[in-house]
Amino acid sequence: MGMFAGVSEVSVRTKNRYLEPGNYTVEISAIKSGRQNQTEKPYFVAELDIIETDNEDFHVGETVTWMTMVHSYKKYFLEDVKNFVSIVMGADPEEVTEEVCEFVSGEDQPLVGKRLTVRTQLSTNQKSGKTFAESDFRLVE
Repeated sequence: MGMFAGVSEVSVRTKNRYLEPGNYTVEISAIKSGRQNQTEKPYFVAELDIIETDNEDFHVGETVTWMTMVHSYKKYFLEDVKNFVSIVMGADPEEVTEEVCEFVSGEDQPLVGKRLTVRTQLSTNQKSGKTFAESDFRLVE
């Protein structure tokens, strides 16, 4: 076996760029869910193609990622997912069920192509003092 045996069976490894402070218009290119390899903690990811932005570090056509995952409290993860899915679907949050979340992040990818405006700003956790990016999504009709 050669040094590159198995290269045909793997996908390209990409480095995710996450939303940073700024205003964006984006189009959904994929929604994924799963579990982290090491911890088995659930995650939910939206891959977003930039159409417009006022953040000079990002460019039109570039793909950015918005991700939420379970850290200390599963409740916050579920609230983030429910909020995102209800906004993108233009649905009442009460219509977002476990089955809906599985469907939108599954093989059919029904939300791909939807456009959103996003405002991302930095916030600070009052307990830990850690800074994190917080994004506010709006569906473009």
